[in-house]
Amino acid sequence: MQPRGDRGRRPQRARDDLRPGIACVILLDCREGEPDRTGAAAVFEGFFDFETGDVRRSGAGIPRLRVADERLWGFECWWRPDPERAGLTADDRVQLETSKRLLRGLQRDARRSGAFRSLPAKT
Repeated sequence: MQPRGDRGRRPQRARDDLRPGIACVILLDCREGEPDRTGAAAVFEGFFDFETGDVRRSGAGIPRLRVADERLWGFECWWRPDPERAGLTADDRVQLETSKRLLRGLQRDARRSGAFRSLPAKT
C-alpha cells in the first residue's frame, strides 16, 4: 500500500531537467487563429514575470517558449520537454486525447452541479 501523500502524484522533475535552452514540443496550441503550432519544436527560454518580462526563478514565474520567431507563454499551449527531439509521438497523442476527454467531463460535471451559476452570463 502506498503512503497516503504519494497516491496519484506526478513524479517530481529535477530542477536541472527544465533549464533555458532545452528542446520542447508543443502538444496543443490553445490560442485561437493562425498559425497553429501544435507539434512544432520549441525551445524553453526560462521562467518570466508576465507583466514585466523579467527573468524569474523556477516556480516563481511563467514558462516562456520560443517557436521559430514567436514567443509563447506556457499557459497558451500544452507542452513538454523533448531533449531527444522526438517530436509529437503516438503516446503524446493518446495522452492528449485522454486529457481533453477528462477536461470535458470535469466541465460537464461542474455545469451539472451548478458551479458556474454564480458567475455572470457572457454578453
